[in-house]
Amino acid sequence: MLVRHGAGGVRYSMRNLCVGIVLLFAFAELGRADPVRVRITAWNLQWFPDGSAKASTLEKQTQHIQAAADVLKTLNPDILLLQEVRDYDACARLGEAVAPQKYQVTICSAFKGGRQQEAILAKMPAQAAWAEAWKSTGSVDPPRGLAFAWFKIGNASIGVYSLHLKSNLVTKGNPETETAMNIQKREVAVQQLLAHVHDVIATAIPSIKGIIIGGDFNTNHDQAMFAAEKTLNTLTDAAYANVFEGLPLSQRITHPANHGFPDATFDYFFGKEVKLGSPIITPTKVSDHFPVTCDIEVGQ
Repeated sequence: MLVRHGAGGVRYSMRNLCVGIVLLFAFAELGRADPVRVRITAWNLQWFPDGSAKASTLEKQTQHIQAAADVLKTLNPDILLLQEVRDYDACARLGEAVAPQKYQVTICSAFKGGRQQEAILAKMPAQAAWAEAWKSTGSVDPPRGLAFAWFKIGNASIGVYSLHLKSNLVTKGNPETETAMNIQKREVAVQQLLAHVHDVIATAIPSIKGIIIGGDFNTNHDQAMFAAEKTLNTLTDAAYANVFEGLPLSQRITHPANHGFPDATFDYFFGKEVKLGSPIITPTKVSDHFPVTCDIEVGQ
């Protein structure tokens, strides 16, 4: 038909074809939703709200809660990943203290044997949330576990984890042996975390595409004692982006020097199928850890 209309007809039809292609791409762009942003803060609150392993007075608890709330009011996160919180009640009191912002306690763990629980608070309701203790692997018995929540951000679904991996506390026996065991406990926990993402989340909630992991990992790549540890590498090898990748230590101190220990990066965000913004570390005396905040882009 184009040949029968002559050369002019061919040019006219080709022009229409080009216009059609341009319009097709334009409509495709209109149908493609812009990514949405969610601000997340991860914070180890150090024996919250008592301030130590011993119970404190209601007055001191209230002061600790208000001091933490004042920091969070400034940061204004959408989701909070907390570690070392005593229980659900402590989380609820913190959520109320951040008023006029409104936070719901999405999940607070109740792991046996401790007052250092993990929690997720958020301004928006979760689709689902739960906590799960780590499992023993042979003689390796990691403490605590994971707290998880599923959120819908715009039209996208994300899975968010709050973690507090084994500390570097050496209480008895041979320091080298205990340090090696602490490292093993962290490595085993992270392997179980990745198995949870693969076996539970990908199977039960396949709509979740973006995964965010935040909290206190108690390890880094700077100190000699962690030189052979695989905890962080296990995540990056599984294609999780590290929010501190490429930054010098001076720009990523989340646990300032104390009790003979040097400045350290212990608190992180890792993300997969999301875009991590620049980390914001907020110096404060509320806890021995600084809160880490990140604006995260989630595709739709």
